[in-house]
Amino acid sequence: MYKNLKKCLLLLLLLVGFSCVSKAQIVLASDFTDVANAKQAMPYHLNVYNRITPINGVNPANNKNAKFCIVRPLGGIAKKGVADLSKDSYKWNAKSKKFYTDFSLLKKQLDGIFNDGKGIHQIVLDNPSWAFQRNAKGELVGDSLKVATYGNAEPPRDYKAWENYLKEVMRFLITTYGEDKIQNIQFDIGREIGTPTHWSGTKEQFFKFYKTSVTAIHSVLPNAKVGTHFLWGTSKKAWGRDFVKWAKINKAHYDFVGVSYYPFYHQAGRTNFNEVYAKDFAVIKDTPEWNKNAKLEMHEYSLIKKLSKAGNAFESAPNAHQNSFMVGLMKMFYQNNMQNVFQWGNGASYAPASKLLLAMEGDTYFENTKQGKSETEENYIDAIFAKDTTKNRYHILAYNYNANPNATNKESLKISATFNVPPNTKLKYRVANYNKEKNNVSWSKWQETITKGNYKQKSTILFNKDLAVFSFLKYEVDLSFKTK
Repeated sequence: MYKNLKKCLLLLLLLVGFSCVSKAQIVLASDFTDVANAKQAMPYHLNVYNRITPINGVNPANNKNAKFCIVRPLGGIAKKGVADLSKDSYKWNAKSKKFYTDFSLLKKQLDGIFNDGKGIHQIVLDNPSWAFQRNAKGELVGDSLKVATYGNAEPPRDYKAWENYLKEVMRFLITTYGEDKIQNIQFDIGREIGTPTHWSGTKEQFFKFYKTSVTAIHSVLPNAKVGTHFLWGTSKKAWGRDFVKWAKINKAHYDFVGVSYYPFYHQAGRTNFNEVYAKDFAVIKDTPEWNKNAKLEMHEYSLIKKLSKAGNAFESAPNAHQNSFMVGLMKMFYQNNMQNVFQWGNGASYAPASKLLLAMEGDTYFENTKQGKSETEENYIDAIFAKDTTKNRYHILAYNYNANPNATNKESLKISATFNVPPNTKLKYRVANYNKEKNNVSWSKWQETITKGNYKQKSTILFNKDLAVFSFLKYEVDLSFKTK
């Protein structure tokens, strides 16, 4: 009987041991005592919103620090496939046979934002007014305007006229709003260049157009921030890398490069952040010729469920997908020092994640490791580790996303954080959990935990937590409260 009992106990131990080993678990860890893990201060990247020709002002973005990117402010706009010359700031007078400028509509757009107490992050110098399809004599080739999906996608017929026009634009802005105010706005030359509906010319024509534009802008405002906007790296018309190389050779100045990113929420190749950065962004930013003083921005973004046949409208992914994806997207930004997501709409669908990210603004980003085996290989799991030095608090924001929009699994997480405190120190922490049905976050009460470790002056806390797919959670640890 004793031997049988020993066999049963041994079998039980083996079964327990096997279950522990076989249980899939992802371990996310960061050592906050290692200065090598401490990186840059974390900006909040969700303050910029795109607006197309905002003649009647801008709708609220539910963000007191909102800044706007004005798209198509110069004219060149089409309405139902027909050129709308009334919106142009550069015009042709058929009677006097002369070109002239009219900045009243441009002023109305800027006033609508400034008078509402909002800021302008960027003015896009895209869609040249329809008069630029005419040559220096005012002649219209073919006696008709070429209208693309978004309006005028044609390169100016007369580059010298375009250069003089931009000088006049800059002088008008400085005279009207003051040099200091305009100095804080960046100027984007072109939009989604590579898309024929935005730029019908060749790559070489655009590079010439860009340099002409920079020369004109800097002749009036030498320190103006300028740049341009391309498609993502895996696009068939991805010109960003070629631009960086061309700019280096031709000494063309740029302060930023914008890239569009419209991932379908069910495509693994478009939602795997490591793969996305390597193929769509690193090919530009990590090019050896890249200007180290420039920033890489995401000038158009949305997580897409469906796209219209014309390609100019889309249906966004559900809220839970939007939130978990946004945390992963910001992890990619902090990890690779990217800047600013220019949003469509007001970002309400992923507001729960945005609020937690906003609370981490100014924190120091810390690198972390990821080990272990996930329950489902298709799940993308990671976390943002950050330190708030002013309050001596630490933030850990973890997410779980899957390219299968109908996935229902969960992951077992072990989160490890090491601090400069002796073992057996009592610390306070709380956790925020995401509710998919209500699309909101609820915080737990502050709780106590005890650190563990074998060193005298540093120790670790561990959190074990299940995290459902299309969800996220946040731990906040307070080191200002600590007792032995």
